[in-house]
Amino acid sequence: MRGGYYKIPPIRPELQAAYDEMKARGQFFAFAVCQTWDAKSWEVNTKQGNIYCALDERFSTEEEAHAAGAAWLEKQEK
Repeated sequence: MRGGYYKIPPIRPELQAAYDEMKARGQFFAFAVCQTWDAKSWEVNTKQGNIYCALDERFSTEEEAHAAGAAWLEKQEK
């Protein structure tokens, strides 16, 4: 801690790439899929305006994660 502030930990490169991909689309709602930190499953990262987060569920395949992301996006755009 320096000056009363904690240093922000670095973001995993694959997660930063997902964030950059969503931001580049320029859409209010977006999603990107990447592997979890332990490379044992896949996660769906979402963007809502300037807020980025991940869905709670983890997926065993990249295809399942993309399907979940597409379903999430469709629900948001209704």
